[in-house]
Amino acid sequence: MSTGPRLRLAEERHGSLPVLLLVLTLVTGVIDAISILTFGRVFVANMTGNVVVTGFAIAGVPEFSLRTSLAVLAAFLVGATAEGFLIDRIDGRGGLLRAAVLIEWVLLAVCFVLVLVHPPVVDSASTLAAAVIAAVAMGIQNAVARRIGVPDLNTSVISMSMTGLVADRTHSTREAALRRALAVLSLLVGAFVGAVLVRTLGAAAAFGLILALLAAVGLTAHTLLRRGPDWEG
Repeated sequence: MSTGPRLRLAEERHGSLPVLLLVLTLVTGVIDAISILTFGRVFVANMTGNVVVTGFAIAGVPEFSLRTSLAVLAAFLVGATAEGFLIDRIDGRGGLLRAAVLIEWVLLAVCFVLVLVHPPVVDSASTLAAAVIAAVAMGIQNAVARRIGVPDLNTSVISMSMTGLVADRTHSTREAALRRALAVLSLLVGAFVGAVLVRTLGAAAAFGLILALLAAVGLTAHTLLRRGPDWEG
């Protein structure tokens, strides 16, 4: 018996990409939990929040480090710029995602080793290095998500997704509403799980989870590309 059309997260041409981007949104929540709780109240993925934090630091609020905030902002831009060069050299969204996730995994593996050997201490050299490297990785992730172009799934900023979820509720499709809700939920769950791991097991455990999630995304993208991807372009 027919059950009607299957509800998708986005247009058919995006295939499995929305699911993979939701996992990367989960990664964003985990890594910002690490950075806020252990790097000194700085965001390494959400640059909207980090610009605000930089303003607090300029104002002299003692809990915020201007050096760390500015370094992370610059590092994020470096990562996004580097990904821009990669975009010009790799054809296809799937190949770009696979390459970006591999680079991101390597960078965050370095962060894992840093926090494992030197547990984070605000304003220490090793902690600043981990924050900077993580921000480069997040710049790469955000740039590739922007290039992939699945609506509402930029893996970092969900303000517009939340706005669209309620403001466009009478005009948007069920697919759009589900996609926006899942983007918000993914970030929330990532932040929750990241905070629990940091508070109970430490930053290294949270980075370990991130590496496992990125490996899953990369291997899935690689498998689909070899088998014949279910997305266009």
